[in-house]
Amino acid sequence: MSKVENILDGWKNYLVPMQRAKLNEAKRRAKICSECPDAKHGSHAAVLPDYSVKEIQGHYCGVCKCPLSTAVRSKNYECPKKKW
Repeated sequence: MSKVENILDGWKNYLVPMQRAKLNEAKRRAKICSECPDAKHGSHAAVLPDYSVKEIQGHYCGVCKCPLSTAVRSKNYECPKKKW
């Protein structure tokens, strides 16, 4: 998958309710991201409220600049620091 396809996949999974297994994987990734020093708080919370994965609400990756709410939900996206 290209980077654009991964981003679109993440957005799709953010907007459409996810299956339990996918949501559990997103939560696992979000836990890792929430403890990462490269997770930065931005203004994404106003645009991307994340009610199911709250620990990363409003955060983005300081390395790739992706909103974490969509990055953790993309099936094939990989953390740029190889944490997941």
